[in-house]
Amino acid sequence: MDGSITEAVGAWQAAFATYDDFVGMLVWADLLVPGRSSACAGQSLFLVTLSCDASGWSDVSDRRGCRDMMRKAVFLSLMAVLGACPAMGDDHASLKSVRAVVRPLSRHVPPHQPVMVQFLLENTSDEAVTLSVPNTAPEIPSPEAGLPLDHIFSGGAKISGVTVTTNTDRAWDRPVGYRKPKEAAILILGAHSVVGMTVDLREYFPSLRGTGKFRVKWAPYEGAIVSDEVIIDIASRKQVVITVDQGKMVIDLFYDEAPAHVANFLDLAASGFYTGKNFHRSVPGYMIQGGCPRGDGSGIRLDGHRIASEVNHHKHEKGSVSMALLDDDPNSASCQFFITDTRVKDWDDEYTIFGELVGDESLATLDRLMAIPVDDEGRPTKTIYMRTVRVIDAPTPQHHAAP
Repeated sequence: MDGSITEAVGAWQAAFATYDDFVGMLVWADLLVPGRSSACAGQSLFLVTLSCDASGWSDVSDRRGCRDMMRKAVFLSLMAVLGACPAMGDDHASLKSVRAVVRPLSRHVPPHQPVMVQFLLENTSDEAVTLSVPNTAPEIPSPEAGLPLDHIFSGGAKISGVTVTTNTDRAWDRPVGYRKPKEAAILILGAHSVVGMTVDLREYFPSLRGTGKFRVKWAPYEGAIVSDEVIIDIASRKQVVITVDQGKMVIDLFYDEAPAHVANFLDLAASGFYTGKNFHRSVPGYMIQGGCPRGDGSGIRLDGHRIASEVNHHKHEKGSVSMALLDDDPNSASCQFFITDTRVKDWDDEYTIFGELVGDESLATLDRLMAIPVDDEGRPTKTIYMRTVRVIDAPTPQHHAAP
Protein backbone atom coordinates (compact mmCIF):
# COMPACT_ATOMS: atom_id res chain seq x y z
CA MET A 1 0.00 0.00 0.00
CA ASP A 2 1.71 3.21 -1.14
CA GLY A 3 1.50 6.66 0.38
CA SER A 4 -1.08 7.95 -2.11
CA ILE A 5 -3.59 5.31 -1.04
CA THR A 6 -2.92 6.07 2.65
CA GLU A 7 -3.66 9.74 1.96
CA ALA A 8 -6.84 8.71 0.14
CA VAL A 9 -8.02 6.88 3.24
CA GLY A 10 -7.78 10.10 5.25
CA ALA A 11 -9.65 12.03 2.58
CA TRP A 12 -12.43 9.45 2.46
CA GLN A 13 -12.77 9.46 6.23
CA ALA A 14 -13.20 13.22 6.29
CA ALA A 15 -15.82 13.06 3.54
CA PHE A 16 -18.48 11.21 5.54
CA ALA A 17 -20.42 13.39 7.95
CA THR A 18 -22.92 10.77 9.12
CA TYR A 19 -23.07 7.07 9.65
CA ASP A 20 -25.74 6.81 6.92
CA ASP A 21 -23.33 8.36 4.43
CA PHE A 22 -20.71 5.81 5.41
CA VAL A 23 -23.08 2.84 4.91
CA GLY A 24 -24.16 4.34 1.59
CA MET A 25 -20.54 4.38 0.49
CA LEU A 26 -20.21 0.69 1.33
CA VAL A 27 -23.25 -0.14 -0.82
CA TRP A 28 -21.80 1.98 -3.65
CA ALA A 29 -18.49 0.09 -3.39
CA ASP A 30 -20.28 -3.23 -3.64
CA LEU A 31 -22.10 -2.08 -6.77
CA LEU A 32 -18.85 -0.85 -8.26
CA VAL A 33 -16.99 -4.08 -7.64
CA PRO A 34 -19.73 -6.73 -7.32
CA GLY A 35 -18.82 -9.91 -5.52
CA ARG A 36 -15.44 -8.63 -4.35
CA SER A 37 -16.30 -5.92 -1.83
CA SER A 38 -19.06 -7.57 0.20
CA ALA A 39 -16.60 -9.17 2.55
CA CYS A 40 -14.80 -5.89 3.14
CA ALA A 41 -18.08 -4.07 3.62
CA GLY A 42 -19.12 -6.64 6.20
CA GLN A 43 -15.81 -6.28 7.98
CA SER A 44 -16.17 -2.49 7.91
CA LEU A 45 -19.65 -2.60 9.47
CA PHE A 46 -18.40 -5.07 12.05
CA LEU A 47 -15.54 -2.78 13.05
CA VAL A 48 -17.82 0.25 13.37
CA THR A 49 -20.55 -1.47 15.38
CA LEU A 50 -17.95 -3.18 17.54
CA SER A 51 -17.23 -0.02 19.54
CA CYS A 52 -19.42 2.74 18.16
CA ASP A 53 -22.98 3.91 18.68
CA ALA A 54 -24.59 3.42 15.28
CA SER A 55 -27.20 6.13 15.88
CA GLY A 56 -24.97 8.87 14.56
CA TRP A 57 -21.40 9.37 13.41
CA SER A 58 -21.07 12.84 14.90
CA ASP A 59 -22.34 11.71 18.31
CA VAL A 60 -19.39 9.42 18.81
CA SER A 61 -16.72 11.13 16.72
CA ASP A 62 -14.90 12.34 19.82
CA ARG A 63 -14.31 8.83 21.09
CA ARG A 64 -10.77 7.87 20.25
CA GLY A 65 -11.53 4.13 19.96
CA CYS A 66 -14.49 4.70 17.66
CA ARG A 67 -12.56 7.08 15.41
CA ASP A 68 -9.85 4.46 15.07
CA MET A 69 -12.40 1.79 14.17
CA MET A 70 -13.96 4.10 11.59
CA ARG A 71 -10.54 4.80 10.10
CA LYS A 72 -9.95 1.09 9.67
CA ALA A 73 -13.44 0.58 8.29
CA VAL A 74 -12.86 3.19 5.60
CA PHE A 75 -9.52 1.56 4.82
CA LEU A 76 -11.20 -1.83 4.36
CA SER A 77 -13.85 -0.28 2.16
CA LEU A 78 -11.22 1.30 -0.02
CA MET A 79 -9.58 -2.10 -0.29
CA ALA A 80 -12.92 -3.46 -1.44
CA VAL A 81 -12.92 -1.01 -4.33
CA LEU A 82 -9.36 -2.09 -5.15
CA GLY A 83 -10.37 -5.74 -5.00
CA ALA A 84 -7.91 -6.57 -2.22
CA CYS A 85 -9.88 -7.55 0.85
CA PRO A 86 -8.17 -9.54 3.63
CA ALA A 87 -9.46 -12.96 4.55
CA MET A 88 -10.90 -13.17 8.07
CA GLY A 89 -11.82 -15.97 10.41
CA ASP A 90 -11.19 -19.40 8.93
CA ASP A 91 -11.49 -18.30 5.33
CA HIS A 92 -8.12 -19.24 3.85
CA ALA A 93 -9.11 -19.61 0.21
CA SER A 94 -6.80 -16.76 -0.80
CA LEU A 95 -3.82 -18.63 0.65
CA LYS A 96 -3.91 -21.42 -1.91
CA SER A 97 -1.44 -19.54 -4.09
CA VAL A 98 0.92 -18.64 -1.23
CA ARG A 99 4.00 -20.72 -0.33
CA ALA A 100 5.65 -20.63 3.08
CA VAL A 101 9.41 -21.11 3.01
CA VAL A 102 11.87 -21.54 5.90
CA ARG A 103 15.48 -20.91 4.90
CA PRO A 104 18.30 -21.00 7.48
CA LEU A 105 21.25 -18.79 6.62
CA SER A 106 23.34 -21.77 7.73
CA ARG A 107 22.26 -25.33 8.47
CA HIS A 108 25.36 -25.86 10.62
CA VAL A 109 25.70 -23.31 13.41
CA PRO A 110 28.49 -23.29 16.01
CA PRO A 111 27.34 -23.15 19.66
CA HIS A 112 26.68 -19.70 21.14
CA GLN A 113 26.13 -18.18 17.70
CA PRO A 114 22.89 -16.63 16.37
CA VAL A 115 20.54 -19.05 14.61
CA MET A 116 19.47 -16.82 11.73
CA VAL A 117 16.45 -18.10 9.79
CA GLN A 118 14.55 -16.47 6.93
CA PHE A 119 10.75 -16.78 6.86
CA LEU A 120 9.43 -16.12 3.35
CA LEU A 121 5.97 -15.90 1.78
CA GLU A 122 5.75 -16.30 -1.99
CA ASN A 123 2.65 -15.42 -3.99
CA THR A 124 2.61 -17.69 -7.03
CA SER A 125 -0.59 -16.28 -8.55
CA ASP A 126 -1.24 -13.52 -11.08
CA GLU A 127 -3.19 -11.43 -8.56
CA ALA A 128 -2.32 -9.68 -5.31
CA VAL A 129 -3.19 -11.47 -2.08
CA THR A 130 -4.12 -9.69 1.12
CA LEU A 131 -3.30 -11.48 4.36
CA SER A 132 -4.42 -10.78 7.90
CA VAL A 133 -3.41 -12.38 11.18
CA PRO A 134 -6.26 -14.62 12.44
CA ASN A 135 -8.10 -13.54 15.58
CA THR A 136 -6.76 -9.97 15.47
CA ALA A 137 -8.31 -6.70 14.38
CA PRO A 138 -6.85 -5.62 11.02
CA GLU A 139 -4.53 -2.62 11.14
CA ILE A 140 -3.54 -0.38 8.24
CA PRO A 141 -0.28 -1.79 6.85
CA SER A 142 2.99 -0.11 7.67
CA PRO A 143 4.82 1.59 4.78
CA GLU A 144 7.92 -0.36 5.84
CA ALA A 145 8.75 -3.36 3.66
CA GLY A 146 9.19 -6.84 5.08
CA LEU A 147 7.18 -9.60 6.73
CA PRO A 148 5.78 -8.50 10.12
CA LEU A 149 6.66 -10.71 13.07
CA ASP A 150 2.96 -11.09 13.88
CA HIS A 151 2.45 -12.83 10.54
CA ILE A 152 5.32 -15.21 11.26
CA PHE A 153 3.79 -16.16 14.62
CA SER A 154 0.22 -16.48 13.24
CA GLY A 155 -0.29 -20.18 13.87
CA GLY A 156 -3.36 -19.82 16.08
CA ALA A 157 -4.66 -18.96 19.52
CA LYS A 158 -2.43 -21.38 21.45
CA ILE A 159 0.48 -22.02 19.10
CA SER A 160 2.74 -19.68 17.17
CA GLY A 161 2.97 -21.56 13.91
CA VAL A 162 6.74 -22.01 14.30
CA THR A 163 7.70 -25.39 15.76
CA VAL A 164 11.21 -26.36 16.86
CA THR A 165 11.73 -30.10 17.48
CA THR A 166 14.80 -31.94 18.79
CA ASN A 167 16.08 -35.29 17.57
CA THR A 168 14.33 -36.83 20.60
CA ASP A 169 11.01 -35.42 19.29
CA ARG A 170 10.60 -32.86 22.05
CA ALA A 171 8.86 -29.87 20.50
CA TRP A 172 8.45 -26.19 21.31
CA ASP A 173 5.79 -24.09 19.57
CA ARG A 174 5.42 -21.07 21.86
CA PRO A 175 8.03 -18.33 21.41
CA VAL A 176 9.36 -16.95 24.67
CA GLY A 177 8.77 -13.24 25.17
CA TYR A 178 6.26 -12.85 22.32
CA ARG A 179 2.66 -11.80 22.93
CA LYS A 180 0.04 -11.93 20.26
CA PRO A 181 -1.34 -8.43 19.64
CA LYS A 182 -4.99 -7.43 19.54
CA GLU A 183 -4.33 -5.64 16.27
CA ALA A 184 -1.99 -6.69 13.45
CA ALA A 185 -1.09 -5.00 10.18
CA ILE A 186 -2.63 -6.32 7.00
CA LEU A 187 -0.10 -7.63 4.48
CA ILE A 188 -0.66 -7.04 0.76
CA LEU A 189 1.47 -9.45 -1.28
CA GLY A 190 1.77 -8.53 -4.94
CA ALA A 191 1.44 -10.97 -7.82
CA HIS A 192 4.48 -13.24 -8.17
CA SER A 193 6.27 -11.51 -5.33
CA VAL A 194 8.09 -12.58 -2.17
CA VAL A 195 8.25 -10.97 1.25
CA GLY A 196 10.27 -12.14 4.20
CA MET A 197 12.06 -11.47 7.45
CA THR A 198 15.23 -12.88 9.02
CA VAL A 199 14.90 -13.83 12.67
CA ASP A 200 17.40 -15.07 15.28
CA LEU A 201 15.33 -17.98 16.56
CA ARG A 202 17.44 -18.23 19.71
CA GLU A 203 15.66 -15.11 20.99
CA TYR A 204 12.30 -16.92 20.98
CA PHE A 205 13.28 -20.58 21.40
CA PRO A 206 15.97 -20.91 24.14
CA SER A 207 16.36 -24.63 23.36
CA LEU A 208 18.43 -23.51 20.35
CA ARG A 209 21.07 -22.22 22.75
CA GLY A 210 22.12 -25.82 23.31
CA THR A 211 23.64 -28.30 20.89
CA GLY A 212 22.05 -30.96 18.71
CA LYS A 213 19.98 -31.35 15.58
CA PHE A 214 16.78 -29.30 15.48
CA ARG A 215 13.89 -29.52 13.02
CA VAL A 216 12.08 -26.29 12.18
CA LYS A 217 8.67 -26.11 10.52
CA TRP A 218 6.41 -23.14 9.87
CA ALA A 219 2.60 -23.23 9.59
CA PRO A 220 1.29 -19.63 9.59
CA TYR A 221 -2.31 -18.43 9.36
CA GLU A 222 -3.68 -21.18 11.60
CA GLY A 223 -1.84 -23.81 9.58
CA ALA A 224 -3.48 -22.88 6.27
CA ILE A 225 -0.06 -23.15 4.62
CA VAL A 226 2.86 -25.28 5.78
CA SER A 227 6.54 -25.04 4.93
CA ASP A 228 8.91 -27.91 4.32
CA GLU A 229 10.82 -28.97 7.41
CA VAL A 230 14.46 -27.93 7.68
CA ILE A 231 17.17 -29.31 9.96
CA ILE A 232 19.65 -27.08 11.76
CA ASP A 233 22.68 -28.74 13.35
CA ILE A 234 24.09 -26.78 16.27
CA ALA A 235 27.54 -28.19 17.00
CA SER A 236 31.20 -27.27 16.89
CA ARG A 237 32.46 -27.20 13.34
CA LYS A 238 35.31 -29.52 12.54
CA GLN A 239 38.47 -29.40 10.48
CA VAL A 240 40.57 -32.30 9.23
CA VAL A 241 44.35 -32.41 9.63
CA ILE A 242 46.39 -34.63 7.29
CA THR A 243 49.94 -35.32 8.40
CA VAL A 244 52.50 -36.54 5.84
CA ASP A 245 56.27 -36.79 6.03
CA GLN A 246 56.49 -33.43 4.27
CA GLY A 247 54.31 -31.55 6.79
CA LYS A 248 50.67 -30.94 7.74
CA MET A 249 47.63 -29.82 5.78
CA VAL A 250 44.55 -28.44 7.55
CA ILE A 251 41.26 -28.70 5.65
CA ASP A 252 38.42 -26.28 6.39
CA LEU A 253 35.07 -27.80 5.40
CA PHE A 254 32.16 -26.29 3.44
CA TYR A 255 29.27 -27.48 5.59
CA ASP A 256 26.56 -25.45 3.90
CA GLU A 257 27.64 -25.91 0.28
CA ALA A 258 28.37 -29.66 0.37
CA PRO A 259 26.79 -31.13 3.52
CA ALA A 260 26.70 -34.76 2.34
CA HIS A 261 30.33 -34.68 1.18
CA VAL A 262 31.44 -33.09 4.45
CA ALA A 263 29.57 -35.69 6.50
CA ASN A 264 31.09 -38.48 4.40
CA PHE A 265 34.63 -37.12 4.73
CA LEU A 266 34.30 -36.57 8.48
CA ASP A 267 32.93 -40.09 8.93
CA LEU A 268 35.88 -41.64 7.09
CA ALA A 269 38.46 -39.43 8.82
CA ALA A 270 37.06 -40.01 12.32
CA SER A 271 36.89 -43.78 11.79
CA GLY A 272 40.61 -43.95 10.90
CA PHE A 273 39.89 -44.97 7.31
CA TYR A 274 42.40 -42.55 5.81
CA THR A 275 45.25 -43.10 8.27
CA GLY A 276 47.96 -45.14 6.52
CA LYS A 277 46.53 -44.59 3.03
CA ASN A 278 48.63 -42.90 0.36
CA PHE A 279 48.46 -40.23 -2.29
CA HIS A 280 48.67 -42.56 -5.27
CA ARG A 281 48.46 -40.04 -8.12
CA SER A 282 50.03 -36.66 -8.77
CA VAL A 283 49.94 -34.26 -11.70
CA PRO A 284 52.62 -31.72 -10.79
CA GLY A 285 51.29 -28.20 -10.95
CA TYR A 286 47.65 -29.37 -11.09
CA MET A 287 46.61 -31.78 -8.34
CA ILE A 288 47.41 -34.68 -6.03
CA GLN A 289 44.92 -37.51 -5.33
CA GLY A 290 44.60 -40.06 -2.53
CA GLY A 291 42.32 -41.98 -0.18
CA CYS A 292 42.00 -45.19 -2.20
CA PRO A 293 41.73 -48.30 0.02
CA ARG A 294 43.67 -50.28 -2.62
CA GLY A 295 46.32 -47.65 -3.08
CA ASP A 296 46.02 -47.57 -6.87
CA GLY A 297 42.91 -45.47 -7.59
CA SER A 298 40.53 -48.40 -8.18
CA GLY A 299 38.92 -48.65 -4.74
CA ILE A 300 35.83 -47.17 -3.07
CA ARG A 301 34.40 -47.20 0.44
CA LEU A 302 34.19 -50.70 1.85
CA ASP A 303 30.42 -50.36 2.32
CA GLY A 304 29.96 -49.15 -1.26
CA HIS A 305 28.33 -45.88 -0.17
CA ARG A 306 28.24 -43.17 -2.88
CA ILE A 307 27.55 -39.45 -2.61
CA ALA A 308 25.43 -37.51 -5.09
CA SER A 309 26.89 -34.40 -6.71
CA GLU A 310 26.85 -31.17 -4.70
CA VAL A 311 28.59 -28.93 -7.22
CA ASN A 312 28.56 -25.42 -5.77
CA HIS A 313 29.85 -21.90 -6.29
CA HIS A 314 33.40 -22.58 -5.07
CA LYS A 315 36.13 -22.61 -7.72
CA HIS A 316 38.94 -25.07 -8.24
CA GLU A 317 42.04 -23.13 -7.27
CA LYS A 318 45.15 -23.70 -5.19
CA GLY A 319 44.17 -25.56 -2.02
CA SER A 320 40.67 -26.66 -3.11
CA VAL A 321 39.70 -30.12 -1.86
CA SER A 322 37.29 -32.15 -4.03
CA MET A 323 35.95 -35.68 -4.28
CA ALA A 324 37.10 -37.84 -7.19
CA LEU A 325 34.52 -39.60 -9.35
CA LEU A 326 34.25 -43.09 -10.81
CA ASP A 327 34.10 -43.15 -14.61
CA ASP A 328 33.00 -39.51 -14.60
CA ASP A 329 29.67 -40.42 -12.94
CA PRO A 330 28.68 -37.20 -11.11
CA ASN A 331 26.98 -39.21 -8.34
CA SER A 332 29.83 -41.65 -7.67
CA ALA A 333 31.87 -39.78 -5.03
CA SER A 334 33.08 -42.21 -2.38
CA CYS A 335 36.39 -41.93 -0.51
CA GLN A 336 39.04 -40.74 -2.96
CA PHE A 337 39.74 -37.00 -2.92
CA PHE A 338 42.15 -34.63 -4.60
CA ILE A 339 43.75 -31.31 -3.73
CA THR A 340 44.10 -28.75 -6.52
CA ASP A 341 47.38 -26.86 -6.97
CA THR A 342 46.23 -24.19 -9.41
CA ARG A 343 43.12 -22.69 -10.99
CA VAL A 344 41.40 -25.27 -13.21
CA LYS A 345 38.18 -23.81 -14.57
CA ASP A 346 37.12 -26.98 -16.43
CA TRP A 347 36.67 -28.87 -13.14
CA ASP A 348 34.23 -26.39 -11.57
CA ASP A 349 31.04 -27.91 -12.97
CA GLU A 350 32.20 -31.52 -12.66
CA TYR A 351 33.66 -32.16 -9.21
CA THR A 352 32.22 -31.20 -5.83
CA ILE A 353 34.50 -28.96 -3.77
CA PHE A 354 33.84 -29.69 -0.09
CA GLY A 355 36.76 -27.90 1.56
CA GLU A 356 39.99 -25.97 1.21
CA LEU A 357 43.45 -25.88 2.74
CA VAL A 358 43.92 -23.14 5.31
CA GLY A 359 47.12 -21.65 6.67
CA ASP A 360 50.55 -21.03 5.21
CA GLU A 361 51.88 -24.36 6.49
CA SER A 362 49.18 -26.26 4.59
CA LEU A 363 50.01 -24.58 1.28
CA ALA A 364 53.75 -25.00 1.86
CA THR A 365 53.20 -28.73 2.45
CA LEU A 366 51.19 -28.94 -0.79
CA ASP A 367 54.09 -27.28 -2.62
CA ARG A 368 56.49 -29.88 -1.26
CA LEU A 369 54.19 -32.70 -2.40
CA MET A 370 53.90 -31.18 -5.86
CA ALA A 371 57.70 -31.15 -6.10
CA ILE A 372 57.99 -34.96 -5.72
CA PRO A 373 58.79 -36.56 -9.12
CA VAL A 374 56.26 -38.96 -10.70
CA ASP A 375 56.60 -41.87 -13.12
CA ASP A 376 54.99 -42.15 -16.55
CA GLU A 377 51.66 -43.17 -15.00
CA GLY A 378 51.53 -40.25 -12.58
CA ARG A 379 52.54 -42.23 -9.47
CA PRO A 380 54.92 -40.44 -7.08
CA THR A 381 58.34 -42.07 -7.19
CA LYS A 382 58.38 -41.82 -3.39
CA THR A 383 55.29 -43.16 -1.63
CA ILE A 384 53.42 -40.36 0.14
CA TYR A 385 51.72 -41.85 3.19
CA MET A 386 49.02 -40.14 5.22
CA ARG A 387 50.60 -40.83 8.58
CA THR A 388 47.59 -39.56 10.49
CA VAL A 389 44.27 -38.03 9.50
CA ARG A 390 42.58 -36.39 12.49
CA VAL A 391 39.35 -34.50 13.11
CA ILE A 392 39.73 -31.38 15.27
CA ASP A 393 37.46 -28.53 16.38
CA ALA A 394 37.53 -25.58 14.02
CA PRO A 395 38.36 -22.16 15.49
CA THR A 396 35.28 -20.38 16.82
CA PRO A 397 34.30 -17.48 14.55
CA GLN A 398 34.68 -14.10 16.19
CA HIS A 399 31.76 -12.44 14.41
CA HIS A 400 28.59 -13.69 12.78
CA ALA A 401 27.98 -12.34 9.29
CA ALA A 402 25.00 -10.01 9.07
CA PRO A 403 22.10 -11.34 7.00
